[in-house]
Amino acid sequence: MLTKTLIAVLTVTACLAVPSNIIRPCKLHNKECIRENLAINSQCNPNVRGFVPSEYTIPSFRYDTPYFNATYIDQDLIIKNHNNCRVSEFFFNMASDAAVLALDCPALDFSSTRMLIQHYSLREDTQFSFSFSGNYPLVRLTMHLPHANAMDLCTSFTFADVTELPIFNINPNGKTSKFT
Repeated sequence: MLTKTLIAVLTVTACLAVPSNIIRPCKLHNKECIRENLAINSQCNPNVRGFVPSEYTIPSFRYDTPYFNATYIDQDLIIKNHNNCRVSEFFFNMASDAAVLALDCPALDFSSTRMLIQHYSLREDTQFSFSFSGNYPLVRLTMHLPHANAMDLCTSFTFADVTELPIFNINPNGKTSKFT
């Protein structure tokens, strides 16, 4: 009986011991290794050396939120602390011919002068202007990169996961702004 049990356990172990299709070519803190892998597999120019700035400004950023019947327009949107982002996952899946690259970005700060345009049925739109600032404790960015040996970093989808609710400061601009 012990022999049969031992043979069954060894058989199951041998069946489960197949090689994984997931390959992690670099340690997550090894930026040089990750950079080289991305350059080789995405046809990037490895001689372009840059850095992520601690702060940058987008002159105008508009986005629509149809489920909220609203449009937001940020003027002079200042984004800070992207330089603190760290790689939290990087692997190739040989079975699906894809790669995954994820970044954890702590303490992202945003500020702008924002225009909220509220849309209504059978009514005119209303507009509200306010100064806006916010801090996101952690934003996780995950890129799924199909065709792992010919990746296109510029057109691949990036999923942004806001892991904790942000803290916002909102101050109306002018006495005519009414928030309802």
